[in-house]
Amino acid sequence: MARAAKSAKSDSPKKSEKAATKASKKKDPNAPKRALSAYFIWMNENRAALTKPGMGVSEVAKAAGVEWKKLKDKTKWEKAAAEDKKRYEREMKAYKP
Repeated sequence: MARAAKSAKSDSPKKSEKAATKASKKKDPNAPKRALSAYFIWMNENRAALTKPGMGVSEVAKAAGVEWKKLKDKTKWEKAAAEDKKRYEREMKAYKP
C-alpha cells in the first residue's frame, strides 16, 4: 500500500520541470547593468590578494566572506555602492526598452 502512494507522488511533475516549461524572459543586452553591492566592489578590489594558486571559485568566495566579516570600516565601499545605485537609477530612467 505504501508503495502505491509513493509511486503516485513520483508521477507528479517536479518544480524544476514546471520551471522549465515556462517561457523565460529574454534579457535585453542594451539594458543598464545592475548596481554592485559594497561587498562586490570590495571583492573586485581584493580578489587578487585573496586568491591563491589552486583555489576554486567557491573557495575564493568563502575566504572573501570571512575577510569581509572581519572588516570594521566598510564606509568606503558603501559610499561607492550608493553612487553606483544612483548611476543605475539614472540609467534606468533614461532607458527605453
